[in-house]
Amino acid sequence: MSGGQISLLFGIWSLTGFVLEVPSGALADRVPRRHLLVVAEVIRALGFACWLLWPTFTGFALGFVLWGVNGALSSGTWEALVYDELTRLGAADRYARILGRCEALAATGTLAGTALAGPLLALGGYRAAGWASVAACLLCAALTTRLPAGSPLDADADADSDVDADEPGDGYFATLRAGVTEAVRNRAVGLLVASVVVLSGATAIEEYFSLLAVGLTSVAALPYLLLVPELAYALGAEAGGRLAGLAPRWVAGLAGAGAIVLAAGALIRHPAGFVLLSVGYGALGAAIVVASARLQDTLTGPRATVTSVSAIGEEVVALIVYAVFGAASGAVSLPVLCALAALPVVVLALRLPRWLPRA
Repeated sequence: MSGGQISLLFGIWSLTGFVLEVPSGALADRVPRRHLLVVAEVIRALGFACWLLWPTFTGFALGFVLWGVNGALSSGTWEALVYDELTRLGAADRYARILGRCEALAATGTLAGTALAGPLLALGGYRAAGWASVAACLLCAALTTRLPAGSPLDADADADSDVDADEPGDGYFATLRAGVTEAVRNRAVGLLVASVVVLSGATAIEEYFSLLAVGLTSVAALPYLLLVPELAYALGAEAGGRLAGLAPRWVAGLAGAGAIVLAAGALIRHPAGFVLLSVGYGALGAAIVVASARLQDTLTGPRATVTSVSAIGEEVVALIVYAVFGAASGAVSLPVLCALAALPVVVLALRLPRWLPRA
């Protein structure tokens, strides 16, 4: 496939997730969330299978659509399930630690997948790696069936509406409206959504780490250098779960310092600079976990819907980053662009002491 076709496939993937993100979040506030998570993993497995069984542009496009559906169904659903189940158990104060642990394990899983890809490709080529991915998705779906059902806490009530319970369609749209309204009109929630969006959106520069590392070390050592940011993010997310009770000014300091360290590391064209960048990236991971937990603590309406609104914002920021990097790449060096991308977080850090509620 040509570079244009590959770019189009990524566009299809992003557009699918963008369109379905909030509607799927509202669905997760109406039905048992475990069901959606299981379906999401089966859909992702089907997407990977499309690539293997139908290796044409059309087959890959369908696979990317299915992958986008998977992302939309999972985003917001998982966080809402965990928070509401902990609330039922009277343990909502443990959410930040569990979220941090999950983020750390996800980053560790990425590291493990990257490490296993080489041997799989050597043993059976692209098809071996592909079918292993399908199997991993199906295993994940099977494990997800062991989770609690995750019925929304307010599933039996249509808050702030006069909708008849016999009209599920109207109930769904009432939930959708309520979630979007809370994200937009509730000032405390809106400020937290904006904070999470800026913090998470800034991590979009991770896509450029591999280009940033070129020339810093030998080709043989490059894969190992690229593991450092993932490891740092895993450690940062784990630390974020343990720092859930930090006062807002300290969270602001963590985010601001992380952004400054990341920017400085990007500008230092040496392996030590890349390690410094990774430390800043890990600090941002910790701040994201804390801010995301405060968002969940503040929500009073449809939890998955509002979380999906936040995810849409993160996607928009990421797309802006990609567009700016693409447009400015001919005039501005990549290290400078990465450093500049961290500046919005520094600005946000000045506002966080007032925007972030106490734990």
